[in-house]
Amino acid sequence: MKRLVRFLFRTLTSLVIAAGIFAIACYFLQNYKVKDLTQSNPMLDEPVVVESVSFDRYAYQHIDEESQVTYDQIYNCITEYKEKVTVTTKSSDVLQRAYEAVMADYGNLFWVSGYKYNTYTSDGTVVSIEFSPKYTMSKDQRDVYQASVDATADEWLAGISENASDFDKALYVFETLIENVDYNTDSEENQNILSVFLYRSTVCQGYADSAWYLLDKLGIKSTIITGTANGESHAWNLVYLDGAYYYMDVTWGNSKYMDGNNDTAKRVNYAYFAMTTEEISQNHVITVGFEVPECLSNADNYYVHEGLYYDWFGVDSIGNRLSQSYESGEAEISLKFSNSDLYSQVINYFIDENHLSDYCRGLNSVYYLLDENANVLTIQWTKGE
Repeated sequence: MKRLVRFLFRTLTSLVIAAGIFAIACYFLQNYKVKDLTQSNPMLDEPVVVESVSFDRYAYQHIDEESQVTYDQIYNCITEYKEKVTVTTKSSDVLQRAYEAVMADYGNLFWVSGYKYNTYTSDGTVVSIEFSPKYTMSKDQRDVYQASVDATADEWLAGISENASDFDKALYVFETLIENVDYNTDSEENQNILSVFLYRSTVCQGYADSAWYLLDKLGIKSTIITGTANGESHAWNLVYLDGAYYYMDVTWGNSKYMDGNNDTAKRVNYAYFAMTTEEISQNHVITVGFEVPECLSNADNYYVHEGLYYDWFGVDSIGNRLSQSYESGEAEISLKFSNSDLYSQVINYFIDENHLSDYCRGLNSVYYLLDENANVLTIQWTKGE
C-alpha cells in the first residue's frame, strides 16, 4: 500500500512538473514568434534619409512630405545604381506616388523601367518596404549610351544661343525634335530617350522625355505629364516659359498631311506648342497623382507671338496677311482663331465662298488643313503657271 502511494505521488509530481515545463515553453515560443517576425530578414537596412537635390522640380514640390522623403530615396537609389533601398514610407501608395513624381521630374533615367518592392510585416502590420529598380542595362552600358545621347543632344542644340528667350529655346526644341525624329510605334527603346537620340524614331513617351532633356540642358523647367489623348495613353510636357506655365505636346505637333503630289509630308503643327489648360483639355486628360497648374497665359502661344492670332473677323486684316504669305513665296501659313464660331466664319468666307482669290491673285488651287480642336487653318500655296 505504501508503495502504491509513493508511486502515485511520484507520478502526480512528474505530471505537475511536465505541465509547468510545457506552459513555460509555450510562453517563450509565443514571445519568440514575434521576435522572429521582426528579424525575418536580418540583412534589411534601416531607412536612410538622403539630402534632396530635387527641391526645384515641379512634381517634387507638389507631393506631400512623406512622398518627398521617399522620392529622394528612390532618386538616389536609381542614380547611384543601387540594387535596392529601404524607404521610409510603409505605404505602397506613397511609394507609387513618389516613383511617378521622380519619372515626371526626370526624363533622362533611360536605364530603369519600373520597379518592384517587398513588404515586411509583423502581426499583419507593414513594418518596412524595400524598393528595387528594374534596371534594363548595366552601369557600364548606361555610361556608354549616355555619351552617345550627349553627343547628339549637343549637336542639335548648337543652333540655339544660351542667351535666347524662353520662347525661342522651347520653340527650337519643339521644331528640332519634330524635324529629326519620326513617330514609329515599332521603334527601339521607344519608352525613353534612347529611341530619340540613338535611333531617331519614337512614340509619345520618347518625345516627352527627350523634350525634357533638351529643355533641361537649356535651363528651361519642364515636367512630364501622363494621361490620355483621344482616349489613348499619352505623354506630353508642362513647360515654364517667361514666367508662366504652358503645355507642349511634341507628338501631336508632328503632323502629316497630303501635299499637292499626294505624298505624305511631315510638317510642324504649332497648335500644340504652348497651350493653355482650356486648349489641352479639348482632347487630353491628365491622370498624374500630383497637382497641375491652371495654364491661363497665351503670351507665348506661337500664333500670338508671331502675329497669326485673330479674335475678331477683320476681313481685310486676315486677307492681307494671307496675301503677304502668298506673295512672299512661303510654302504655307497657319492662322489661329480665338473660338470655333470665328473659325467657322473665316472658313466659310475665304474657303467655301472662295474670297481667298480676292487677295491672292493668280491662285490656281489651294490645299488646306483644318484643325477644329485648335481652331487653326493651315493653307499650302500653289501658284498657277
